[in-house]
Amino acid sequence: MPTRNSVCRVLIAFTAMLCVHIGLAHADDPQALKDRLRAAEKETSLNAEDVKPFYLKLSAQLFDAKGKPSEQGTVEVYWKDSDRQKRVYTFPSYTATEVHVGNKLFRTADAKSPPEMAMVLAEQMLHPMPKVDQIDTSQPQIQKVTLGKAPLDCIMLARSIGSSAPIPMGLFPTYCFDAGSSVLRVTSNYGGEVMLRNLTSTFQQRRIAMDVVISEKQIEAAEGKLEKLEQRDALDAEFATDGLLPAVSPTKVAAGVIAAFALSKVDPIYPAIARAEHVQGTVTLHAIIAKDGHIQDLKVMSSPDPNLSIAAIDAVRRWRYKPYTLLGDPVEVDTTINVNFAFGR
Repeated sequence: MPTRNSVCRVLIAFTAMLCVHIGLAHADDPQALKDRLRAAEKETSLNAEDVKPFYLKLSAQLFDAKGKPSEQGTVEVYWKDSDRQKRVYTFPSYTATEVHVGNKLFRTADAKSPPEMAMVLAEQMLHPMPKVDQIDTSQPQIQKVTLGKAPLDCIMLARSIGSSAPIPMGLFPTYCFDAGSSVLRVTSNYGGEVMLRNLTSTFQQRRIAMDVVISEKQIEAAEGKLEKLEQRDALDAEFATDGLLPAVSPTKVAAGVIAAFALSKVDPIYPAIARAEHVQGTVTLHAIIAKDGHIQDLKVMSSPDPNLSIAAIDAVRRWRYKPYTLLGDPVEVDTTINVNFAFGR
């Protein structure tokens, strides 16, 4: 098994590759790429209708902003079906139970949101691929890369930005597989958050990660190891909500309000072709900002020029925000971001 240092080097190399945009995504048969992504989604999804009830235990090592170990803990998942699941988080700084009933989430009274990276690790075990509707509405593009000695097929969920020009690999969420297969190895979320899946195993005809390593901005953020995964009968008592309270739902925040929460911004590069053609104006993006303040999803709502769209997305995907809170609890934010391009900048 690779050492922690070797895994870190792989993550750094992959992140650096995306950051400098080595290679452009090229089009293949879009339908074939979508079929491949759907196959991988089915092959890796534990939280699916045809999966029998199970229990999962994940050990997690979290790291601070400088990549130093901060705390260790566990995440336990009890799964009955798509309408019933329970998660138990046990960390020195945080202990709570969450129960999902239908589209409602209940949590231990007075408990805030779980550590962000603990939730990401759990999702990487349960559903590492995008949902089918996200695949179907994308314009997937592929780039073959070699990471170390491993050949990978990286498929990016590109979206329409009003341009027929090739889109840089990593600009949108990207999923890398062993060459010619649907075995998922690396995921990149807007070039900043990178998830590496090293060892895999099989459970109920699903290919499940035995370990996951996550980095943010080339710094290790979390490591997860699958300790136990077993099929078991699901008892309704396990999903009781006694003593739990409804969790705070994601909220919409106006562009002017969320702008004040920005901690760091990368200035967009004014495209030379747009400047030469005297194109200026505002690119408006629809954004989902995660509970920890990093950009989770971006879509172009309006733009005066496709080249400005690319420049805006490339910059905004690296912006970071102070977590937005309701009742003291960080929440996911649904908002818009305006990026202005004007001569004289």
